[in-house]
Amino acid sequence: MKKIIILLITAVLAVGVYAQNAQEEKNALSKFYGGVRVGFTATQISGDDLSGFHQFGGTAGLFANHAVIPSGRLKLQLELNFTMKGSHSKTPKNQIADNFYSLRLGYVEMPLMLIWTAGKWQLWGQQFQFDLEIGPCFGVNVFTSEREANGPIIGRPPFRWYEFSGIAGITLNIAEHHSSNFRFSNSIIPVRIPTWVYDRVVYKQFNSVLTFSYCYQF
Repeated sequence: MKKIIILLITAVLAVGVYAQNAQEEKNALSKFYGGVRVGFTATQISGDDLSGFHQFGGTAGLFANHAVIPSGRLKLQLELNFTMKGSHSKTPKNQIADNFYSLRLGYVEMPLMLIWTAGKWQLWGQQFQFDLEIGPCFGVNVFTSEREANGPIIGRPPFRWYEFSGIAGITLNIAEHHSSNFRFSNSIIPVRIPTWVYDRVVYKQFNSVLTFSYCYQF
């Protein structure tokens, strides 16, 4: 009789633990987290006869993420960002050269990122969690400014009003709610096809962007 009672108690406890774990997993999958991000960009345009990430700008936006698996290690994150891109000639300080060139592009972007909590790094005597991320991005070009030494450039084909790009990055979680993020993104389709030159190695033009951001998750 005692053995039966013990077995019944054990079974009840096991069912209770299972139900609690199932509820915790359900709660983890039903939670959404939001936050803000702000940072700066270093950019270039492939196919403009210039090289190097010499155009600097800013980026800012909002994000919301949701766990895909109960452990929370895999998340899906949707963002809405404003990002500055473009290209710039490498000009000596306080000097406007004859080959001066400046291109500024502004995009409203919507990345959809898949984020994997990969592990921890030992830095400065402390352990920091880091995440790997990858995903597509759709952007809308909201302004364009293209200049040379003599002033604005006119008569060239416009940039596409939209952009499809791919993003890959890494996030270092500094403390609860706080993290730093590094990303590289590149256009998947050309943002512009020049019609005034035909002898370039890279003929079509693509955005290439390095982004450094601070993120705060509520």
